[in-house]
Amino acid sequence: MEVPRNPRLAGVKEQVTRARLLLDEAHAVRDYDVAFRKLIAAVYPARAALEIMREAARLGELSVSLQEFDRRVQELVPRYRLIHAVRIRDFHRYGVQGGGRIMVEFQIRMPPLGHAELSMYPDPVDPRPEIRLSDPSGSYKLLLTSDVVVQDERESRAIPYRVLLREYLEQMDGLVGEFESLLRKPTPSS
Repeated sequence: MEVPRNPRLAGVKEQVTRARLLLDEAHAVRDYDVAFRKLIAAVYPARAALEIMREAARLGELSVSLQEFDRRVQELVPRYRLIHAVRIRDFHRYGVQGGGRIMVEFQIRMPPLGHAELSMYPDPVDPRPEIRLSDPSGSYKLLLTSDVVVQDERESRAIPYRVLLREYLEQMDGLVGEFESLLRKPTPSS
Protein backbone atom coordinates (compact mmCIF):
# COMPACT_ATOMS: atom_id res chain seq x y z
CA MET A 1 0.00 0.00 0.00
CA GLU A 2 1.34 3.40 -0.97
CA VAL A 3 1.83 5.93 1.82
CA PRO A 4 -0.29 9.04 1.19
CA ARG A 5 1.81 11.91 -0.05
CA ASN A 6 2.17 14.89 2.27
CA PRO A 7 -0.04 17.65 0.79
CA ARG A 8 2.39 20.41 1.83
CA LEU A 9 5.28 18.66 0.12
CA ALA A 10 3.10 18.07 -2.95
CA GLY A 11 2.13 21.76 -2.92
CA VAL A 12 5.76 22.89 -2.66
CA LYS A 13 6.78 20.69 -5.58
CA GLU A 14 3.83 21.92 -7.65
CA GLN A 15 4.78 25.57 -7.05
CA VAL A 16 8.41 24.92 -8.01
CA THR A 17 7.23 23.17 -11.18
CA ARG A 18 4.97 26.13 -12.09
CA ALA A 19 7.84 28.57 -11.57
CA ARG A 20 10.12 26.47 -13.79
CA LEU A 21 7.49 26.30 -16.53
CA LEU A 22 7.09 30.07 -16.53
CA LEU A 23 10.86 30.57 -16.54
CA ASP A 24 11.19 28.15 -19.46
CA GLU A 25 8.42 29.99 -21.32
CA ALA A 26 10.23 33.29 -20.73
CA HIS A 27 13.44 31.83 -22.16
CA ALA A 28 11.58 30.61 -25.25
CA VAL A 29 10.11 34.03 -26.10
CA ARG A 30 12.02 36.41 -28.35
CA ASP A 31 10.05 39.55 -27.43
CA TYR A 32 11.44 40.70 -24.07
CA ASP A 33 8.23 42.55 -23.14
CA VAL A 34 6.41 39.20 -23.24
CA ALA A 35 9.28 37.41 -21.51
CA PHE A 36 9.33 40.08 -18.76
CA ARG A 37 5.71 39.34 -17.81
CA LYS A 38 6.44 35.61 -17.63
CA LEU A 39 9.52 36.24 -15.47
CA ILE A 40 7.54 38.36 -13.02
CA ALA A 41 4.75 35.76 -13.06
CA ALA A 42 7.34 33.08 -12.17
CA VAL A 43 8.21 34.99 -8.99
CA TYR A 44 4.80 34.19 -7.47
CA PRO A 45 4.97 30.37 -7.43
CA ALA A 46 8.71 30.56 -6.66
CA ARG A 47 7.92 32.50 -3.50
CA ALA A 48 4.78 30.46 -2.75
CA ALA A 49 6.85 27.29 -2.47
CA LEU A 50 8.92 28.88 0.30
CA GLU A 51 5.84 30.29 2.04
CA ILE A 52 4.24 26.83 2.16
CA MET A 53 7.39 25.47 3.82
CA ARG A 54 7.53 28.36 6.30
CA GLU A 55 3.87 27.81 7.20
CA ALA A 56 4.63 24.17 7.98
CA ALA A 57 7.47 25.29 10.26
CA ARG A 58 5.26 27.90 11.91
CA LEU A 59 2.59 25.27 12.63
CA GLY A 60 5.10 22.86 14.16
CA GLU A 61 4.95 20.35 11.30
CA LEU A 62 8.75 20.33 11.03
CA SER A 63 11.29 18.96 13.48
CA VAL A 64 12.84 22.46 13.71
CA SER A 65 11.45 25.86 14.67
CA LEU A 66 10.53 28.54 12.16
CA GLN A 67 13.65 30.48 13.19
CA GLU A 68 15.87 27.48 12.53
CA PHE A 69 14.15 26.79 9.23
CA ASP A 70 14.65 30.46 8.19
CA ARG A 71 18.35 30.12 9.05
CA ARG A 72 18.57 27.10 6.77
CA VAL A 73 16.77 29.01 4.01
CA GLN A 74 19.34 31.82 4.27
CA GLU A 75 22.11 29.24 4.02
CA LEU A 76 20.69 27.18 1.15
CA VAL A 77 18.93 29.93 -0.86
CA PRO A 78 20.86 33.13 -0.07
CA ARG A 79 19.02 35.38 -2.54
CA TYR A 80 15.53 34.34 -1.42
CA ARG A 81 15.16 37.89 -0.11
CA LEU A 82 15.26 39.28 -3.66
CA ILE A 83 12.41 37.03 -4.81
CA HIS A 84 10.45 38.17 -1.75
CA ALA A 85 11.23 41.85 -2.43
CA VAL A 86 10.15 41.61 -6.08
CA ARG A 87 6.89 39.92 -5.11
CA ILE A 88 6.13 42.54 -2.45
CA ARG A 89 6.93 45.42 -4.81
CA ASP A 90 4.90 43.91 -7.63
CA PHE A 91 1.86 42.92 -5.57
CA HIS A 92 1.71 45.46 -2.72
CA ARG A 93 3.38 48.59 -4.03
CA TYR A 94 3.46 49.98 -7.56
CA GLY A 95 4.08 46.84 -9.56
CA VAL A 96 7.36 45.99 -11.24
CA GLN A 97 6.85 47.82 -14.50
CA GLY A 98 8.18 47.32 -18.00
CA GLY A 99 9.17 49.90 -20.56
CA GLY A 100 12.60 50.63 -19.10
CA ARG A 101 11.26 51.99 -15.80
CA ILE A 102 13.62 51.87 -12.85
CA MET A 103 12.13 52.04 -9.37
CA VAL A 104 14.43 52.77 -6.43
CA GLU A 105 13.55 52.79 -2.74
CA PHE A 106 16.12 53.55 -0.12
CA GLN A 107 16.37 54.37 3.56
CA ILE A 108 19.47 56.01 4.99
CA ARG A 109 20.42 56.34 8.66
CA MET A 110 23.30 58.55 9.67
CA PRO A 111 24.40 60.76 12.52
CA PRO A 112 23.46 64.47 12.66
CA LEU A 113 25.32 66.58 10.09
CA GLY A 114 26.11 63.44 8.08
CA HIS A 115 26.01 63.45 4.31
CA ALA A 116 24.83 60.83 1.81
CA GLU A 117 24.93 60.65 -1.97
CA LEU A 118 22.96 58.36 -4.26
CA SER A 119 24.09 57.96 -7.83
CA MET A 120 23.11 55.62 -10.63
CA TYR A 121 22.96 55.32 -14.39
CA PRO A 122 19.60 55.56 -16.20
CA ASP A 123 20.15 52.11 -17.68
CA PRO A 124 17.53 49.47 -16.79
CA VAL A 125 20.01 46.67 -17.60
CA ASP A 126 23.02 48.00 -15.64
CA PRO A 127 21.96 50.89 -13.38
CA ARG A 128 24.93 50.61 -10.99
CA PRO A 129 23.34 52.33 -7.98
CA GLU A 130 25.77 53.54 -5.37
CA ILE A 131 25.16 55.14 -1.98
CA ARG A 132 28.07 56.89 -0.33
CA LEU A 133 27.86 57.86 3.33
CA SER A 134 30.12 60.46 4.95
CA ASP A 135 30.16 58.57 8.24
CA PRO A 136 30.89 54.83 8.53
CA SER A 137 28.43 54.55 11.44
CA GLY A 138 25.60 55.21 9.01
CA SER A 139 23.65 52.47 7.25
CA TYR A 140 21.24 52.15 4.37
CA LYS A 141 18.75 49.88 2.70
CA LEU A 142 18.22 49.87 -1.05
CA LEU A 143 15.87 48.12 -3.44
CA LEU A 144 16.10 48.74 -7.16
CA THR A 145 13.93 47.05 -9.76
CA SER A 146 13.67 47.58 -13.49
CA ASP A 147 12.05 45.44 -16.12
CA VAL A 148 15.34 43.49 -16.41
CA VAL A 149 17.13 43.46 -13.03
CA VAL A 150 16.82 43.63 -9.26
CA GLN A 151 19.37 44.77 -6.67
CA ASP A 152 19.44 45.44 -2.96
CA GLU A 153 22.12 46.80 -0.63
CA ARG A 154 23.71 43.35 -0.21
CA GLU A 155 24.42 42.88 -3.93
CA SER A 156 27.34 44.63 -5.63
CA ARG A 157 25.68 44.34 -9.08
CA ALA A 158 22.12 44.18 -10.35
CA ILE A 159 20.92 40.65 -11.12
CA PRO A 160 18.80 39.87 -14.18
CA TYR A 161 15.49 38.20 -13.30
CA ARG A 162 16.34 35.26 -15.58
CA VAL A 163 19.57 34.61 -13.68
CA LEU A 164 17.99 35.13 -10.26
CA LEU A 165 15.09 32.77 -10.95
CA ARG A 166 17.29 30.05 -12.44
CA GLU A 167 19.65 30.21 -9.44
CA TYR A 168 16.77 30.34 -6.95
CA LEU A 169 14.99 27.33 -8.44
CA GLU A 170 18.20 25.27 -8.54
CA GLN A 171 18.81 26.08 -4.89
CA MET A 172 15.18 25.34 -4.03
CA ASP A 173 15.76 21.73 -5.09
CA GLY A 174 18.16 21.40 -2.15
CA LEU A 175 15.78 23.21 0.18
CA VAL A 176 12.86 20.99 -0.84
CA GLY A 177 14.96 17.94 0.05
CA GLU A 178 15.82 19.53 3.39
CA PHE A 179 12.15 20.36 3.99
CA GLU A 180 11.10 16.79 3.23
CA SER A 181 13.67 15.43 5.71
CA LEU A 182 12.38 17.81 8.40
CA LEU A 183 8.70 16.90 8.09
CA ARG A 184 7.50 15.25 11.33
CA LYS A 185 4.95 12.96 9.70
CA PRO A 186 2.73 12.87 6.66
CA THR A 187 -0.24 15.20 7.02
CA PRO A 188 -3.50 13.42 6.22
CA SER A 189 -5.00 14.40 2.85
CA SER A 190 -8.32 16.12 2.95
